[in-house]
Parts: sequence; structure tokens; C-alpha cells
Amino acid sequence: MLWIQTDGTRGTKVTLLNQEAAEFEKRRAEEAGGKLAHYVDEETMVGDLLSLDYGEAIVLVHDSLRQGVGGLPMGCFLLATRIDADTTPEANREDTALILLRVVGHAPLPNRIETDNWRFDAARRSIESPQQWDADNKTDQFTLNQLRHAGVRCSVLGTFRYFQSDDGKWNLTFGADISNFYSGQGMKVYKPMGETLKAIVNFTKPMGELHPLAGKPVSVGRVRYSSSEISVDESRENVPVHIEPTDMLARRTALFGMSRSGKSNTIKTLASSIFDLRKMEPEEGRIGQLIFDVNGEYANDNPQDEGCLRNIDAYDVVTYGLFEHPNDTERRLIKLNFFGANIRDWSDREDVASSLDMLIVGKDIIDEHLRGIANAPQYIGRFINTSIEPSATRWGRGDQIRYRRNVTVYRAILAAANFRAPSNLQSAYIQDLFGTELRQAMRSVDDQRFTTAADTLDRQSVSWNELYQALLVLQEFVISGRQATGLPEYQTFNEWYRNDRPNASGESWNDDTLNGLLFLLSWAGGVGRVRELQERHDPSVQSEYSTEIVTELINGKLVIVDQSIGSPTEIEHTSERIMWALFNHQRQVFTDPPRDTNGELLRDEDGNIMQPPDVIVYAEEAHNLLPSQNADLNLIWPRVAKEGSKYHIGLVYSTQEPSSILSNILKNTDNWFVAHLNNQDETRELRKYYDFDTFVEQILKVPDTGFLRMRCLSNPYIVPVQINKFVAVPPE
Repeated sequence: MLWIQTDGTRGTKVTLLNQEAAEFEKRRAEEAGGKLAHYVDEETMVGDLLSLDYGEAIVLVHDSLRQGVGGLPMGCFLLATRIDADTTPEANREDTALILLRVVGHAPLPNRIETDNWRFDAARRSIESPQQWDADNKTDQFTLNQLRHAGVRCSVLGTFRYFQSDDGKWNLTFGADISNFYSGQGMKVYKPMGETLKAIVNFTKPMGELHPLAGKPVSVGRVRYSSSEISVDESRENVPVHIEPTDMLARRTALFGMSRSGKSNTIKTLASSIFDLRKMEPEEGRIGQLIFDVNGEYANDNPQDEGCLRNIDAYDVVTYGLFEHPNDTERRLIKLNFFGANIRDWSDREDVASSLDMLIVGKDIIDEHLRGIANAPQYIGRFINTSIEPSATRWGRGDQIRYRRNVTVYRAILAAANFRAPSNLQSAYIQDLFGTELRQAMRSVDDQRFTTAADTLDRQSVSWNELYQALLVLQEFVISGRQATGLPEYQTFNEWYRNDRPNASGESWNDDTLNGLLFLLSWAGGVGRVRELQERHDPSVQSEYSTEIVTELINGKLVIVDQSIGSPTEIEHTSERIMWALFNHQRQVFTDPPRDTNGELLRDEDGNIMQPPDVIVYAEEAHNLLPSQNADLNLIWPRVAKEGSKYHIGLVYSTQEPSSILSNILKNTDNWFVAHLNNQDETRELRKYYDFDTFVEQILKVPDTGFLRMRCLSNPYIVPVQINKFVAVPPE
């Protein structure tokens, strides 16, 4: 063994160790360079690099080489490099790199004038002959060879190389630029195919924090450059294209295309692929997904899919709808108990508001329905503007009695509209709601109807029909009587109530809420119009549907809401209700993370505070939800689009009109899937983003279903792809 010498003698142990380390690092660099050389295949060479700058390259190609690789369609990838196949260059050398190019057009060569003249002469000589001008004996071989060269213009996408990380490992990396270029050095150019093409189209750069599902790509389609491709099965370009599912988590995804261009099929493919993650990762792979099914094609069997998306799983796929469907016996109906829960203690305002949540939501649905009535009398407007929510500031005993009375009157209207009362609300408990002085004032009217009504209101509990009939008389006494019939009794009573009774506050007995409810009774058809919504009511419902759907989502289920049947108002209200419930839940978890029984914040296995669960929402017809003009940013869809990422809500929105979407939403969209668009106004919007400008002509011309240009968050460049056709599992 050699020891360190102190007299400067050569051959010390340190020198040997340094040499061994240097040789070891060189071998590792050569090994990495050899891996890069494996991507170079001489059989796929198409020509030589003529010129290169930081953004564009010109490639000289020959017809025979182009024919050998199946052509050079617009948008296809090319690789320019000085690396020779089957070599092991050191990876840390500058020219040990692959420059990724994309074909964007034709480039004139320096000898263009000369070759144009030759081509003209050859064509002129053969114009009257059935043979082409390049046929044997028509043009000499030297001229033909010259004419078969062409220039191809390419955009520079970036550089592949192996880079040594801090831990000493050599990893394949991609930089979206080039570090240098030389005009005096040649580069061979290759068309990537097979495994090389597969590596290129599926190369991803990790973005943000590492998610447990990162590195588990799912297949969505295959590479496709052109509509006029010759063959698929035999092509070495027929390689699968994958996406990183984490790109869609807490991110915005845009899906643009005309009708019948494959937007719905793409959604089905994405949703089913993400759903299948649970097969690889039983826990982390359970991503909640919510699809608003505008046309009913996700929830209902159809010949296009040989089934439907609902069929992919019997347990983890749940469907909801406004109405029953004969082929979906497990469908859950979006119904409410419009009566709300029975309340025994009215002193706790928060408990009252929570118990009457469905009643309040039901009133909103009725209001939306009544707004659609053309030329409705003013009584309808008064009813719509009447809030049935408990006061947030006043909740004394008198306030509780007023609110109980208003809720009871509202429930009587529902009962009159044939809304079945829950089992624990079969009768109306009205004790103390209509005071002695009011009943005495009613009895003082010389009309037996008023006396009978007063007697009804004097009882502890009555049937809903009895109460409704008494309220009709009360309405006449309170509202019409003081103006139309000239009855002074209510005015006398109300003056006493406002000013002379003990603890008088100056307020009338009939507040605005009660007036608004009784106003509906003044219109003969008012209750009849409410009756039109009775199918939305189910007295047995225990929990509000939006809360139930949120629970399913956080448990990792795929929820499909069938919106193919129902009025536009109902559909809009339903989707907004669901989205507000989801948004508020996710925001609550984010701002107030869950704690254990000791009050300590719950943490995951890595010690991080628990985050809201990931949920992906799919919304079609996005131009109606995220309009570019007059968008109210306080509405739920713009809120989700702007803030949803923070709360782990991923949004996939699709539309035929990219230009109609809020510009700040487009600017912050992470994933893009672009199919056929037939309007230059729409493609003009696309030109603003990434290098979609390269594909605009193809997007306008080619209407092939499922032929998309894809750019996801972790993809460093656009990939043209033919999305897989979704085929559902047929129902048993």
C-alpha cells in the first residue's frame, strides 16, 4: 500500500485515488452519453442541418430519406445531433445532446431558382405525355437527384441531455431552449420513431410538490401527426401517449372543439383513466370526480359507447338526477324535504338555521321557478323577495315567535300545493302564534268566516288544510280588509300592538315576511304554480343532496349528475348548489384543517398538515359558466375557476368558443386539449398560448373526431394525439 509522501514523491495514494475517481466519473458520463446515443437510429435519418439559431432551424432532406421514414408531416418531431449511433460520448460535453425540432413548413434552398427552372423544363417536356416528368428517360438522373432535395423549416423546441444531479446520478433532462449554436458544425437530423418517439411524447418535467400519484401515467391515446396518415397498425409512429394524472389535480384544464369533435369522448377517457388509478394505488388513487352530464351521455346507456361511463364500476360510480330512469335503478334523485326538519327548541338560532336548511333551499327553488312566469302579478314579486331565513342579528322571544309563525304559514302554502308533509309534521303546531288580541279583533267582524278562522287559530294544533283555510281569511283581514272592505278592526288592533301593548316596539304585527307569504294567497293561481314543483319534494329525505354528493366525492367516488331532463332554472340551481357545497367544504378544510380529539392538527405520514382531498369537476358548455363579458366574480363558477386550485378543486371545462371564456381564466389554464375549430376568431385566441400557432391551419381544416393537440402542465411541448375511443363496460 502506498502512503502519502511528504517529500513530493510522485505516485502518492492521493494521486491514484484522484485518477480512479476521475476515471470512474468518466465511465459514468460515457454510460449516460451512451443512453442518449440509443435514441439515435441511422435508419430514421432524414437529412442534415443547414442552419440553426435560437428559435428556428432549416433541414436539408432528400425524397428517398423522407420516403424511408414515412414522410414528414406538419408538426412532426425531428432530432438534430452530432452524436453517432452506438457510441458512448461523455454526457458532460456540450455537443452530447439532442436538439428537438418540430416541422412547421417548407424552406427555400439557396439553389431554388436553378431547381425551379429544371423542374419547369422537365414538366414542360412531359406535359403532353401520360408519364410523370420524373419517369425513366424523361429527366436525367443527375437532375432528378438535385430536384429531390428540399428544405424543411423547423421550430426549436429545446434540448435533451443527461445532467448530473447533486446526488451524482445522471438523469435525462429537457430544457426548452438551446445553450449555443454553431454555423460551422454539421448535425444529422433524424425522425424519432418507436421507443424514441414514445420517450419524447411521454417525457414530463415534475411540477411543484411531489404528489403520491406522480410518476404513474395513464394512457389517453396515440401519436397522430396528420389526418391523411397511411396506416396505423404497421406504423412505428403508432406509440401510446400518456398524461400525468397529477397535472389535473388542483389545476384548470381546457377542452376546446366543435360539436362532434370528440370533447365528450375525451372527458370519458380522462375520467375513466383517472378512475382506474385506484387499481394501482388503492388509497391515494381514489380521486373524487364530479361530472355535470348536460346531454345524459355519461349516466345513460348509449350506442356510441356501447354502454356508458356509469358502467365502469357498480360501487364507486354514483349517479344523480332530477327524475328516475328506467335503466338506472340505483340512481339517486335530487330531491329535497321542502318542509325541513321538525324543531322542538327554537331558542338556538344556529340549530334552527341548520335544521331548516332544506326548507330555505326549497324556497330558493320555488323563487327561481316563479321568476320564469311571464307577466306575473306583483304578488309573485313580493313572495320572491320574501326571505325565509332566520334573522342573523335579532333572536329574542318575540323574534322567535315571528319566525315560527312565518315558517308555519310557508309550510301551509306547501301543504296546499300538495307537498306531502313529513311524518313528524302531519299537523301544524300553532299555539301562541296568533295572539288573543288578534283573534278577538277577528271575532269582532260581523262575518262568521272571521269567527271560524279565529277559532281555528285558537287551537294548539290543526291540520294543514284547516290552517290554510284560516290563513285565507287572515290574509283578507290583515291585507285586504283594511283597504278594500273598510274593516277597521285590524287597524285598531295593529295600532294597539304597535304602541299600547306591554313592551311595544312600534312594529306592526304583520311584518314584511308574513305579508310576502300572504300575498301569494291573494293570487288565485299562486299555489297552483308552486304545485308544479311537487315532484322535487320528498318528505323522507334526511340530508340535502349537495351535502351527500360532497361526501361521496371526498370518499373518492365518481359522481355523475344527469342534467338531460329538467328545466334550465332547476338545472342551473342544482349545479350551483352542488358547487357551492363543494367549494365551501374544501375552503373550510383549507382554512381550518381537521384536528384530533386532543385538538391537535391531523398530519399525514410525512408530518404535513392534512390538505383538502383532491376533487376534479367536469363542466361542459363553459361559455355559459365563465363568460368573458359581464362575469360576476362572486358567482360560484368564476370563483372555482379562480380560487379552486388553492382548495384542491381541479376544473375541466369544455366549450366550442375559447374566445368566450374569461381571459384571466385562460391565462391561468394549465392543461390544453384542442380539437377542430372552424372559426378564425377562436383560433386567433389560441395563437396567444404556447405554440398553438403552428397547428392553427390544421385545427381549422381537419374535423377528425378525437384528433387533438395536447399540452399538459408537465409536458414541455405540444403533442398531437388521437384520443382513445371510450368503450364502456356493457351493463349485465
